[in-house]
Amino acid sequence: MPSRPSDVHVDAPLTNFALQLRNRSFVAEEVFPVVPVVKESDLYYTFSREELRDVDTRRAAGAVAKEVDWVPATSTYTAEEYALKHLLADRIVNNADMPVRPRMNTVAKLQKWIWLGIEKRVQAIAQAGGNVVATVAASPKWDGSSPTIEKDIDTAKDSVRNNAGVEPNAILLAENVKDVVKRDTTIRDLIRYVINMGPGNQQLLVNGELPPVIFNLAIIIAGATEDTSKLGASSSIAKIWNDAVPVFYREPAISLDAVSWGYIMRAQTPIVKAYRDEHRNGEYIEVSVIQAEELVTSNAANLITDVLS
Repeated sequence: MPSRPSDVHVDAPLTNFALQLRNRSFVAEEVFPVVPVVKESDLYYTFSREELRDVDTRRAAGAVAKEVDWVPATSTYTAEEYALKHLLADRIVNNADMPVRPRMNTVAKLQKWIWLGIEKRVQAIAQAGGNVVATVAASPKWDGSSPTIEKDIDTAKDSVRNNAGVEPNAILLAENVKDVVKRDTTIRDLIRYVINMGPGNQQLLVNGELPPVIFNLAIIIAGATEDTSKLGASSSIAKIWNDAVPVFYREPAISLDAVSWGYIMRAQTPIVKAYRDEHRNGEYIEVSVIQAEELVTSNAANLITDVLS
């Protein structure tokens, strides 16, 4: 362990590398946008239906405008620090063709473990029935005969509009759900029609053969997996996201005083520290982030359940 504070330092190049890392299988930050915060514990606004009230806005000539109260409820977030470290032995670095790569690979692996935890915490919020305004079971199921995918999505969108007063703008599909949706004949015909409209629209076939936007909803494909087996046992790979489909509103102009389904309150962006351990002939690489993942308003989301058989 370091004996003096000066032995521990924030490694600027590795921190910059960590900030640029983006594992495409993790989508937590697309579901709950990141809000930079100053304090590790503070209040944030929660919203109900105050924007749906009918207010008399008339005023007589020469009169002052009517004053109204805008006082949303508040809740408290408490950010936690998530950190991991790894001893990078000198022998590994000295025998590497590019000495910088072992340090970068170490950062990537540590950050992936931290981001896996973030993904699981956001998933636990986003696919819980109690964190949405309503759950609607798909009937018939999307992988059954004659599914009504567009109708189910429209029902979910209408629920969000009626309860949050905002237009839902995103939908999350697990990989196996995405595969079912892309094979649906109705969806195929819609995609084919758009592509035939002109040469520039071929770029719509992205993100697993689905367009980036469908029915005016940005598509988020959730494909993260984890090995749930015990250390040393045979691998047991499981999907993090199940087949429930959230249709929701995420605030594009990110702010704690704006309506959104949820936010990640981040008090510290990922930083990388490095320090020597001469007794073990190596360098410790440590990655950490400080944040909280919070539900802001359940009214801004609807969950389509029982999508697959």
